[in-house]
Amino acid sequence: MRVRFVGLAIALLATAGCADRKPSSANEYFNLASENLREGSYTQAVENYRNLLDEYPFSEYSEEAELKIAVAQYKNASCPEATAAFTDFQRRHPTSPHLPLVGYLLGQCAEQQMRPADRDQSASQNAHAYYQALIQQHPTSPYAELARERLAHCRETLADHELEIAQFYSFHKNDKAAETRYLDLVNRFNDTDVAGDALFQLGELYRKENASDKAILAFAAVEYHHPDHEVARKAQAELDELLNGEAPPSGDPLAALKAETGRDRTIAIAQTAHPVADSKQGRRGGAPPSSGFGLPGASGPFGGRGTGPYGGSGPYGGRY
Repeated sequence: MRVRFVGLAIALLATAGCADRKPSSANEYFNLASENLREGSYTQAVENYRNLLDEYPFSEYSEEAELKIAVAQYKNASCPEATAAFTDFQRRHPTSPHLPLVGYLLGQCAEQQMRPADRDQSASQNAHAYYQALIQQHPTSPYAELARERLAHCRETLADHELEIAQFYSFHKNDKAAETRYLDLVNRFNDTDVAGDALFQLGELYRKENASDKAILAFAAVEYHHPDHEVARKAQAELDELLNGEAPPSGDPLAALKAETGRDRTIAIAQTAHPVADSKQGRRGGAPPSSGFGLPGASGPFGGRGTGPYGGSGPYGGRY
């Protein structure tokens, strides 16, 4: 009986020794860390990828290990750390084929930290900037198409923020400040549904001030640019009442309103400062797509449960 116990103890010690054995090559480290990542042991994955980089800094796995450290942090919902790691990767590998993915996940990290429209919008602005940069630098990448979808969500949120500020000024009878905010919103975010609300409320503001000509242009702009918006019918009723049987303005009423208020110069300067054109995107509010990583607001470009452009095999041959 004692012999059996001794034999069992030796076997257990041998097994434990194998399990705790330090990887003896870069390949072993990489495989171990990648297995940690697949199993969801993200902290352990980061540790093993870092050990690989420390002990084999010039191995063939170095670049991919740096990327996967950031990926593991992102999947672990450690967005600030992931953002720093992705940014370091961009700096160290300016010609890497992974850069479209990195740019997209930087946007996702910022989007994870976005706050409601009535709060600080720094994260929304960061996400907007990351997605715009990706679209500009890698326009044909599948990740650029995903970025365009997510950019629409960021723009709706930023426009909502501007609308709340304009409404605040209007509520407190500061009509001039409210007008400025409404016009700036429409200048910057006319591709959003929020701009339809802003134009309608701007028309109401002008009507209250007896500025009928501007009110007509604002209400007509709702019909012209946002015909499917829920306030379009109300805008048409207001317009009919103001026109009283006369013909509506010809051409683009928003362009005429910008010219009359001097905002056409403002938008020209803004377009020069931000060369990436924002095409009209989806409808207001849409929630981010479901995550392949189990995180809200991310769209899983690594395959598996996600909805990334490369399906279930990961974007680079299934290695992720």
